[in-house]
Amino acid sequence: MEDFKIGILGVGHIGGKIAETIEKLDGFKIAAVGSRDQARADEFAAKYGIEKAYGHYADLLADPEIELVYIASVHAAHPFMAIEALKAGKPVLVEKPLSYNAKTAQTVMAFARQQNLFCGEALWTRYMPLTRHFKEVIDKKVIGDLRYATATLGYKLTDKPRLLRPELAGGALLDLGIYPLSLIFLAMGQVPAACASSTNRLSSNVDAIDTIQMNFPTGQMASVFTSMMFELDNRAVFYGTRGRIEIEGTNLPTRMRIYGENGEILEETMPPENQISGYEYEFLAARNAIIMGKPEPEEITHMETLHMLQFMDTLRKTWKIAYPLPEEPKPEETNAAPAKKDAGPES
Repeated sequence: MEDFKIGILGVGHIGGKIAETIEKLDGFKIAAVGSRDQARADEFAAKYGIEKAYGHYADLLADPEIELVYIASVHAAHPFMAIEALKAGKPVLVEKPLSYNAKTAQTVMAFARQQNLFCGEALWTRYMPLTRHFKEVIDKKVIGDLRYATATLGYKLTDKPRLLRPELAGGALLDLGIYPLSLIFLAMGQVPAACASSTNRLSSNVDAIDTIQMNFPTGQMASVFTSMMFELDNRAVFYGTRGRIEIEGTNLPTRMRIYGENGEILEETMPPENQISGYEYEFLAARNAIIMGKPEPEEITHMETLHMLQFMDTLRKTWKIAYPLPEEPKPEETNAAPAKKDAGPES
């Protein structure tokens, strides 16, 4: 069977991680890379042994060899690049978040379905075997009825220019907060009925430190703490009526322990020994969905993506943070900073 051929749009950090992963993944090949700058595309292609390098995104999208486009640009560009890829007849896998708000994400999803093309959000934790096992444990009520969850995720990322700029949809929430929120939403199987939150913002008006307290319709509660100013313990704990689950690595699970009522360890689970980086699972899922003619990955459906973006939109509205981007509140309705002409670095 021939290799499944992928084109990467964006030559930043995440694009490199994907190229390193696909290089080791049987049955897949990075056939081309696209950038806004030919020199950067050439450099990236040479580094990762990619045959074709395009200095214009449109050239990659016109390549008949490409079977899936992976969008690895900054958050602000995700929906627009996804639409262009879909117009070119290419299935897309979009680095998380699929878009910077629910309205633009819904436009992308609707267009993908209209074109009868696959469109998936590359929130990599949702595709990992350990995460799938976690969901099974919750559903089987190994720890009884889930009552409370808490999760943290934080790194010092103030040296990342894209995260400091509202016109690139920067800030901690979309880059980091989405991980603990997604894990909690997955466990709860529903969205919060009520929420209290607060943020510390930077002078550029992006969120830097966020605290989020949630109540769910059936009585469960949860809390999230995320920061791009300093590192946190980056773990999640889920408390049930007959025990608890502890996950080390909120955005890259490295170990899951299940504890019984008396504190005894019932199970300890690690990622598969043959795991490459953790990114490979989203590509396996995307290929399978495309082969089966499915419009979305079963690991994270369009509805789940929309629910998450709607919740994050609500948080930002409460914080009076809007990005100076299309389909966002007008700047005068918030404290949003004005957009700059520069489209910014590739993510």
